[in-house]
Amino acid sequence: MTKNPKKAAGAADADEPQAEGAGTQESAVWGYAEVAGEIGVKPATIRYYWSQKRHLLPRPDALVGGKPLWYPATVRKWAKNRLGTGYRSDLKSPDA
Repeated sequence: MTKNPKKAAGAADADEPQAEGAGTQESAVWGYAEVAGEIGVKPATIRYYWSQKRHLLPRPDALVGGKPLWYPATVRKWAKNRLGTGYRSDLKSPDA
């Protein structure tokens, strides 16, 4: 039997229903696709960041087979403060 690398030890099976917010931070980890979905980019963008621009991503919470995995809370905290999410006053017309 193989373990699901996207589920930390002691986590409930994916088939078991869970109440909203019932899991702990350790119950699930996100890969490229989940991180991409959270910030609104394609998974290929996150793979590129990991391979070429690691400074643009938060430090992974785990590595499985060389692939990074993050807890949802890690990604959400990073997403609030990541580059490019702020107000760009330089793009606004001065007479608007």
